[in-house]
Amino acid sequence: MSVRRRKYRDPKSGRTNEQWMIDVDFEHPDGRRKRVRKVSPVQTRRGAEHYEREVRQALLDGTYGTVAEVRKELPSFDEWFHGRFWRERVIGHRNKPSERASKECIYRVHLAPRFGKLRLDAIVDGAHVPDYKAQLATVVDNGQMSPKRANNILTVLSTILRYAEEEGVIARAPKVGCFKFESPEIEHWAFDEYVRILNAARAESCFMYAATCLAGEAGLRIGEIRALCWERDVDLVAGTITVTEQAGNGVTGTPKGGKRRKVSMTLTLCSALKGLNVVRQGYVVCNDDGTPLRDGQTIHAARRLCRRAGLPERGWHCLRHTYGTHAAMFGVNPYRLQAWLGHKDLKTTLKYVHIAEAHMRPLPLAVLDAQRAEADPDQRVIRMLGARSGTIAALEMEHEDVTNEVRR
Repeated sequence: MSVRRRKYRDPKSGRTNEQWMIDVDFEHPDGRRKRVRKVSPVQTRRGAEHYEREVRQALLDGTYGTVAEVRKELPSFDEWFHGRFWRERVIGHRNKPSERASKECIYRVHLAPRFGKLRLDAIVDGAHVPDYKAQLATVVDNGQMSPKRANNILTVLSTILRYAEEEGVIARAPKVGCFKFESPEIEHWAFDEYVRILNAARAESCFMYAATCLAGEAGLRIGEIRALCWERDVDLVAGTITVTEQAGNGVTGTPKGGKRRKVSMTLTLCSALKGLNVVRQGYVVCNDDGTPLRDGQTIHAARRLCRRAGLPERGWHCLRHTYGTHAAMFGVNPYRLQAWLGHKDLKTTLKYVHIAEAHMRPLPLAVLDAQRAEADPDQRVIRMLGARSGTIAALEMEHEDVTNEVRR
C-alpha cells in the first residue's frame, strides 16, 4: 500500500502520534527502480493520495530531484473560489439559485477585496483571518453591519477554506468561527395591525389582497407566492395549499429546505382566492398578462401597503412571522407549526413560541368564538387564524354556499 498512516514517537513531548506518509516503488521504462518514502505535507488521506500522484508524475517526467520534488504552486483565493470550489462545492452540491447568488455577492463585496489575490497557503500561514474578523467586529460594534450579516460572511469564508482542506489543497484550514450575539426578536404585526394590513391590501386590488392572505393566513414566503400555480398547488375543495416551488431573481426552484409542504387554508384565505375573477390557470398572483410578478414589484408593494395602513414599513416576511406568532399564541403544536412553515430545524420554529409567550395578548372575541365548535386541535387553530379579521360569520356562510354549489 503506497499511502498509509504511520505511528511515531515525538522526541520533545514523548507522545506517540500518527502521520500520513507515502511509500512509492516506481519502475522507470528502462527498468530502473526508485523508491520514495516521505511524509505527506497535507495530513489527510486525500492529501496523501494527491501527494502520491504528484510524486509519481514527477518521477515519470524526470523532474523529481534528490532532495525534494517540484510541486505545483497553490492557487490564489480568487482562483480557488471561481474554480474548483464553485464547480465542485456549489454547483456539484446543487446549491439553490438564491444560495449561489448570496455566496457570489458576499465574495464580490466582502471577501475578494481582502483575500482575492492571496495564495491559499499565505492565508493559512498568516494572520489574515483573525485580522479580518477583528475588522468585522469593529464594523458590527459601530452599527454599520448587523451581526447576522457578519456571521454570514464568516460562514462563507470558512466554507471556502475548509473545502480546500478537505480536498488536500492545504494542510489545515484556519479556524474562523462566528460571533456570539443575541438574536433579535421576530417582527410581527399585532391583531389590529394585521387587520389594517388586510384592509389596505383589499382596497388596493384583489390580487394584492390574495397575496397578503397567502403570507398572513398560510405563512408562505414571497418567493413561494410568486411561484404558486392554480392547477398544481391550489385545492379549493379540500381547502389546502401545496407549496412546491419558489421564484426569485428570475429563477424558479424548490422551496427553502428543498421539501414541499401542504398547508390548510383559513376561511379568509379561501374567500380571497375565490374572489379572484380570473380563469384558474397559471400563476395565482400575477400581472394582467399572466406573467409572474418580479422581485421589485413585490418588494415595493409590501412597503406601499404599510404606508397605506399607516404602519412602519416592513417586508412580506413580517406577514409570515405574524402567521407563526399568532398560531403559537393560539396553542398550536410546535411540530405541526414546523410542518406548516417548512422549517428544517425545530429550534427555528420555537422562536415563534418564545415570542408568543413573551407577548401574549388577550384574544379577540371573534377568535375565541371561532374555535368553540371545533374538536380537532389543528383545525381549531386554523379557524382561529381565519377569524382574526373579525368576519368569520360571513365567511362561514359564504364557504357553506360555495360548498353546496360544488356538491350540486
